[in-house]
Order: sequence, then structure tokens, then C-alpha cells
Amino acid sequence: MPARPNSAVILMETSKPGKKTRSSKKANQDQVPVYVPNIPEPTCRAELINYWMNLSFDDKTANKLLWISDGGSKVYRRTEEVCPVLDRPERYEYSPQVLCKEAIWNARAYWEAEYTGWVVIGATYEGAGRRANSGPSGLGENEESWGLCWSGTRYQIWFNGLNKDITSAPYSPTIGVYIDQPAGIINFYSVGPPSSTAFTPTEGALQELKEGPTDKHRVLHSEVRGRMHYATSLN
Repeated sequence: MPARPNSAVILMETSKPGKKTRSSKKANQDQVPVYVPNIPEPTCRAELINYWMNLSFDDKTANKLLWISDGGSKVYRRTEEVCPVLDRPERYEYSPQVLCKEAIWNARAYWEAEYTGWVVIGATYEGAGRRANSGPSGLGENEESWGLCWSGTRYQIWFNGLNKDITSAPYSPTIGVYIDQPAGIINFYSVGPPSSTAFTPTEGALQELKEGPTDKHRVLHSEVRGRMHYATSLN
């Protein structure tokens, strides 16, 4: 296993590419399209951006090893230094993770995050456990969350305690995440520079980790179970 870095940082892209920054609530009301079922998945970044959603980290959920800054758009970890915050029931107790404030429900959404260091980027159900007595709470360590890990040498997809190497995706300091919540689809993308259209989906790796029959899509779950939140882990 690669050695863990001394620090890690994730910076959320807080405005749609080519647009001026606005508040997350107002921007999301204006930009997230009304859900229309049974339409094809996006096939390029220009199509993904049609579902752009502004997100901000929720400091009330952040593990005490994580530090939130820049108005909720940045999270970082300084080795084992503890952030002086009060404990609360919604905070991750042991997993070095944080949720975003905004939930995804009955919608498609796409966002991008810049990162450095060893990170896991993904999504989880709102009701998934966060405390020690609720079982594994790390992204991809249970059946209620999914994560894409950059370990320093390769990407891995994590789900329900299993993982699979992604060898087809080139490294990029920006990861895109697309969710079609009613259809149960999550895709991760290695996003190329702004001047290019390069992007790489996870090519069915989640399908291979998912038990039972699946179709060509990367299946989250066979039924709508609840509101979902973007989450990240800095290991």
C-alpha cells in the first residue's frame, strides 16, 4: 500500500465554468434542470456541465482532523493536528470525512473538485452511519456510499468494503462526479484541462463491484432510497 502523504487538500469548484460565482442556493435553483426521466447519459463534459451543482462543505459533519476554509469551498488535513471544534452527533467520529450541505434528490447533478494528496471523493446516503457504533462509515466501506480513491499511484473504486483498480483513467488533479439519483447512476471522471474535452468515466467498475444482476449502467441501487450527499475523505 502506498505511504500516506503528510497532508491532503480538496478545493470545490464553486461556480459553473465560464460563469460568475453566485451563492450555492441561488445558483442551484437556477441551474439544476427539472428532472426528465429516460434520457441518455451525458457523453462529454459540455453535456455534463448542463447539470452543474454548486456545493459547499458542511463543517458540522467534518471529522476533527479536517479543517474547512474559504467559505466552505476548501477542506484540508494537516497530518494528525486536531481542529478545535465541539463534538456533535452529525460529525464523523473516526473516518476523516466531511459531507456537503447540499443534498441530491430527484435530480441529476454534476460537480468537480480539485485535490492534492491521498483522497476519496464520492457520495453517501444522508442516513448512513457516522459514529463508531454504526459500523464502517468510510466512503465505500458500506453499501450506502461510493467512492473514488486516489492513492498516489492509481485510482480505485470503493463500494461495500470492496475495491477495484481503475487502470484506464489518466491522473488528473480534477475529478468530476455525475449522479442521476432516481435512476441510481453514479459516474466519476478524470477531467482534462479546460482547453480539452478529455474525460474518462469509470467504465463499469462499480457494476463489477455491485452484487447481483446489473445492466450497462454503473448502478448505485435498484431503488430510490433517500437523499444523497457529496462526501470526501482525506486519509
